[in-house]
Amino acid sequence: AESIQEAVFWLEKWGNEASVIAGGTDLLGLMKDRLEGPQLRMPQVLINVKPIAEMKRIDHDDELGLRIGAAVTLRQLGASDIIRDRFSILSQAARQIGTTQIRNMGTVGGNLCQRPRCLYFRHPDFPCYKKGGRSCYAVRGEHRFDHSVINYGKCVVAHPSDMAPALIALNANAIIATSNGERKLPLQDFFLSANDYTETALKPGELLVEVRVPNESSKTHQLFLKHRVRHASDFALASVAMVAEISNGIVQDIRIVMGGIAPFPYIADRTEEMITGKGLDPKLISRIAKASIDGGRPLPQNGYKIDLAKALVKRALESIRN
Repeated sequence: AESIQEAVFWLEKWGNEASVIAGGTDLLGLMKDRLEGPQLRMPQVLINVKPIAEMKRIDHDDELGLRIGAAVTLRQLGASDIIRDRFSILSQAARQIGTTQIRNMGTVGGNLCQRPRCLYFRHPDFPCYKKGGRSCYAVRGEHRFDHSVINYGKCVVAHPSDMAPALIALNANAIIATSNGERKLPLQDFFLSANDYTETALKPGELLVEVRVPNESSKTHQLFLKHRVRHASDFALASVAMVAEISNGIVQDIRIVMGGIAPFPYIADRTEEMITGKGLDPKLISRIAKASIDGGRPLPQNGYKIDLAKALVKRALESIRN
């Protein structure tokens, strides 16, 4: 495709038989493994969006904010001066994704739209729920690393994106191209529940073209923390994205979003209510860390993620207290 309009035209023409390809770091693996099911079909057509120049740009305006094309690579994002200076949490997250090769090829849009990492979903012999089957094999099987401890449903997989929590913490919006023009969706609403067959709100014939981020105050503290099995390349066991504005030691505004623990980026709403308008002290930080994952229901093998998530929230809050 040479333009967004052309890409949408082909997407609408081929419907569920088409997939969008940019870096291909996730899609090609799914295709090579021949993953199919009642709700998952091997694409018959690939629509290449890499030639679309406007999807590969990072633009910033002092009034309109930041625009990140969906085909911007993770390497571009991590190396951008404006990102590092004004939206450093995105640079922090991008640099912790995968390997150098993955960051050179993988894109922002691909990271947001990637499929689950569950080994049962990724194996062609298991007709799991996400493929349209009746069972989630992970519930009684292997679920130590890539699965949820809160807000899961028929499927217990955890959302794998690192960019999603960081962007949601910045109040980002997804811009989606359709045959009837564009629609804007708060990024937190872009992700669906565990009971849906897909992870995003994209409908057949729709294309994620960019992410828009409003400008942040110069007083904003931004931090992304991630814990994983192997530091070199793994997906998050748990991650925390925090954006906070502090004045005279008082938290004016804060947003904490967690990854690796729920089927979608998990917004710790209760913690924001507990901390806004207050000064941080060790006792309050401990209470907030505990409340950040209230209602968690770990599976038999991944209960450690509860303590891990609390520890990351505590570490993030301590960083802005000092």
